[in-house]
Amino acid sequence: MKSIASAFAFCFLFLSVGVAQLSPVPSLQPTPLEAFAHQPATHVAWSKQVGSLDSSEAHAVVTALVLEDTAQPPDRMRGIRIDFSSSESSDVVYLGEETLGVYKNALDEIGRNVPGSRTGARDNLAPGGISYLGACVFRSEKPPRIHSLSAAYYFAPDSEGLYLSAFKNGGFRFADQDPSRLSAAIAAAIDQLKNQSAHGTQPAHRAWGPEDPRAVT
Repeated sequence: MKSIASAFAFCFLFLSVGVAQLSPVPSLQPTPLEAFAHQPATHVAWSKQVGSLDSSEAHAVVTALVLEDTAQPPDRMRGIRIDFSSSESSDVVYLGEETLGVYKNALDEIGRNVPGSRTGARDNLAPGGISYLGACVFRSEKPPRIHSLSAAYYFAPDSEGLYLSAFKNGGFRFADQDPSRLSAAIAAAIDQLKNQSAHGTQPAHRAWGPEDPRAVT
């Protein structure tokens, strides 16, 4: 698994696809935070909603949280949970605190590249197709194997906006919304979790490494 520090190089990433979509990955490993959340002895010690995304197609709620088990002293892990829902599917993704800065930076990079990419993306859009503008941190030739988050800005014939996927149940489209809204929610989560740390909710030192934000290695 590559380190988080190696993921800070970004680039334009365009992907044009036709009407058919890629099949979702049937089986994915949980992130460390998700695995901890699903243990029988784990409970939510603290949580706070820090943002949401809404469109005619999908809804997402971003919650900062501290998880704790019943050990003495208790193990704790911090991060965010994103609850996705649409008329066709739903999903929940857990991202550890140590990865949040990488996700925020990737979203900011995509947002900065959208204005300069719009004309070219629309000029090259195939009839009935979709183009995606992403960041290198989400790119890999390997299939995803971690139930994590991927983000891109999509250009479709009738709309454009933020596209989010956790690889399990397809993706969720948020028309007319750029990545800044999710970036702001993650920034708010980082601040809230720092405040929790200052008040004594220190995370445990666990054997798990952080999830790869690319969700592929």
